[in-house]
Amino acid sequence: MFTGEPRLRRPTGLASSYLDEAWPAIAEARLREHVTALAEPRNRVTAAEGMHRAEAYVSQLLRDSGWRVQRQPFAFTNVAGVPDFRVEGDPHPRVVFDHIAGANVLATRSGLSSGPPVVVCAHLDTVTDSPGADDNGSGVAVLLALAELLAPVTPERDIVLGFLDMEEIGCFGARALAAELRWRSLTGCIVLESVGYVDRAPGSQSMPPLIGMVYPAQIRRIRRRGRRGDWTLVVYRASSAQLARAWAQPLAQLEGRDAVVLTRDPVDLPVVGAALRRRDSWAGEFARGDHAEFWAVGLPAIQVTDTANFRNPHYHQPSDTPDTLDYRRVRAVAAATAAAVVDLAGLRSPRSTTSRR
Repeated sequence: MFTGEPRLRRPTGLASSYLDEAWPAIAEARLREHVTALAEPRNRVTAAEGMHRAEAYVSQLLRDSGWRVQRQPFAFTNVAGVPDFRVEGDPHPRVVFDHIAGANVLATRSGLSSGPPVVVCAHLDTVTDSPGADDNGSGVAVLLALAELLAPVTPERDIVLGFLDMEEIGCFGARALAAELRWRSLTGCIVLESVGYVDRAPGSQSMPPLIGMVYPAQIRRIRRRGRRGDWTLVVYRASSAQLARAWAQPLAQLEGRDAVVLTRDPVDLPVVGAALRRRDSWAGEFARGDHAEFWAVGLPAIQVTDTANFRNPHYHQPSDTPDTLDYRRVRAVAAATAAAVVDLAGLRSPRSTTSRR
């Protein structure tokens, strides 16, 4: 079926050997240190100082790990975005901004060939009044772990780590980066969006109504396990199915097959996709986030997420603090991402991974 999950196999070759190295090299205490350092409101609109501190923190760590770091400003005029970080009710509020300006932080590990790069992204900003530990300190911590893990390697293709701006008001940082990369093409883009919240209590996972009609096998599996919120979701399109599989296989190897659920973007499905494109459809939940900006320009991308507000009661709240996260899961996401990246980027001369403890 078009809505069924891609078949997962045990990682082999480079992905398997690197997964074996990456898992013990990642320290949960180090991940928590990153999340804690970032835990304050940070955005260009209402918490500019917090955003400056976050940008300086990640930039320094990237340079310390030997990555080439660039700050890439962007600006948009007369664009639609989210007017208020805390709007209730309408899931798709929009307003026209006369002018906005932000900046992405990009770190590059140059490859030996000129082939399309492998990109991994996480947004750096938060909503107003939230310290943003899960949304999205958890994703940023994974990127920083990757920077340390991959610092010694020599990839065949460029590896780019993108710390994106202004996701919370309309994914403008992702839009700017996608517009630049569309002319270069991509091997694939992995977008990390709230990856650290786990709740193993029965009934802790909520889901949009009627979703079981589109994804019957996935929803049966979730319900069979008591709707526990202890798995990671991978959202993909047909163009990124291979990328989704490359990411999901290592996580399943580490945490078990039930730790990962894969769903193809519903509007990308044959036949039913057209009916689900209505603006008020629950299908729009699958395009919430920076990954959709890459889809919009035809680039292969996946979103990796803990499902955010469908599980985490602290989503967009002052209570989204570092003590609420499951750092073993953040560690597993980091290891799976590292294995997928080296598999996709290729390595000429693999070297031992290292991590600051």
